[in-house]
Amino acid sequence: MSNGTPSFFSQLLIAVIPIFLGSFLFAGVLESYKKDQGIQKELIKDYFRPMRTLQVSCSSSHNELFLKYGELSGSSQLMFNELVHMSVTPDSKLGRDYEIIPMSIFKENSELKQKIEDLKTTVKKCRADLFFKYEELALATGTYPEFKRLAEERATQINAIYSERKKKSKENTKEINPNQLIPLMREFVTLDLSDDTNKSMFMDKIEKIFEPTKQHSLIMAETDQSIYEKEYDFFQSLHKLFANEISKQHSSGFISWVF
Repeated sequence: MSNGTPSFFSQLLIAVIPIFLGSFLFAGVLESYKKDQGIQKELIKDYFRPMRTLQVSCSSSHNELFLKYGELSGSSQLMFNELVHMSVTPDSKLGRDYEIIPMSIFKENSELKQKIEDLKTTVKKCRADLFFKYEELALATGTYPEFKRLAEERATQINAIYSERKKKSKENTKEINPNQLIPLMREFVTLDLSDDTNKSMFMDKIEKIFEPTKQHSLIMAETDQSIYEKEYDFFQSLHKLFANEISKQHSSGFISWVF
């Protein structure tokens, strides 16, 4: 119009354009929101759940490990008790098939030791793999600084347990000279055990070896249980950290996400 007043069409166009632009903008924002929500679901599926599954597996193996150490201590005591019984009981009273009993005990002890070695390998690898999953999840959730702080606390606590284990083990074996073990074994082989004096001497020396062996298993059981508890505390702290962060991102909602 000549007077400079916008036409009705111009006014309508001015009103409609923001609606169209807003619709496109809203659609773009909505797509971004959906994409972000998809990333969060993948975070749970690809990182959080596998971490929890592996942690359960690690804890199960570690729990079995320190329990097996306890069993090994009991098995060592059983072996010694059986040797004592054999040393004070005449062969004629032991019976023709008696050897089955001590051989079964010795076999069980050997199998326990092998099981412990296998579990030690399993736990070591599992804990290393789990730590990497913790680290990945910390990076994915943006909680790495807090994860690093908790990891340093865990390392300090576990190193303290290892130091205590070393101290107790050294104290436990202070009466044993490793250089004398081979000569002692040779002496056992050549010893005439039909003589009661020799039997008594033999059992005295055996006891000096078996007692620290039994105590060593107890030390390992006690300290590994302490390590297990520290690892579980570490997991609990991280689980809370990661879960809170993921939950916060999920529960903020669309409006909060936009603004």
